[in-house]
Amino acid sequence: MGRLIGVCLAMLLLLAPQLEAAERVPLRVVQLPLKVECGRVPSPAVLDRLEKQVDQSLHVPLNGTLNAVEYLPEGECFKALEEIDAGKGLKAKEVVKPLAEKLQADLVVMPILTGYEQYTRMSFRWDRGLILHSYAAVEIVGYDRQSDEVFRKKASRWFHDEYSAAGEVSQLAWEAMDAALRDAAIHDRVGKWKTNVK
Repeated sequence: MGRLIGVCLAMLLLLAPQLEAAERVPLRVVQLPLKVECGRVPSPAVLDRLEKQVDQSLHVPLNGTLNAVEYLPEGECFKALEEIDAGKGLKAKEVVKPLAEKLQADLVVMPILTGYEQYTRMSFRWDRGLILHSYAAVEIVGYDRQSDEVFRKKASRWFHDEYSAAGEVSQLAWEAMDAALRDAAIHDRVGKWKTNVK
C-alpha cells in the first residue's frame, strides 16, 4: 500500500510541471540578431560565439516542457522592425518599445557590436616584443514590458601591451558582451517573470 502511494505521489510530481505549463501564458520574447555597427566585421565564428552568449542569457531550462518563454520568429520581428522604421533611420532605443507593442512582446533584446579593432606594432623599446592594441565594445538595447523600461547597457574592453592571447579582440568582445548582458540583467528579467495564468 505504501509503495502504491509513493508511486502515485511521484506521478503527480512529474505531471505537475506539465499541468502548470498548460495554464501558463508564456513570456513573449523578441531576440534580434547581433547588429554590427563598426568598421571591422568579425569572422563568422566570432559572430556565432557572441550570438550564443545572447542565447544563453535568454535560455530557460526545460522550456519545451514548461512553455515559459515563446521566442518570436525572426522573420516576423524583422518585418515589424521595417514597418516601424520605414526608412526613418531611428535609433535602437527608439524602436524597441514600439516593436514590443506591435508584436505584443514582453521583452525585446537587441545586441549591437559597436567596436571591434585590433592591430600590432613593434615596440620602440629593445626589451619589449610585439605590441598588441585591441578594442571591443558592445551595447544591449531592449524593452521590458513588466517594468515599462527601455534600457541600454554598454560595455567595452581594451588591451595595449605586449602580445597575449588574452588581449585578442575576439576575447575582448566576448568579455564585453558578457558584461553588457549582466548589466542589462537579461537572464534576471526572464527569471523574475512570474507565472501568468489564463
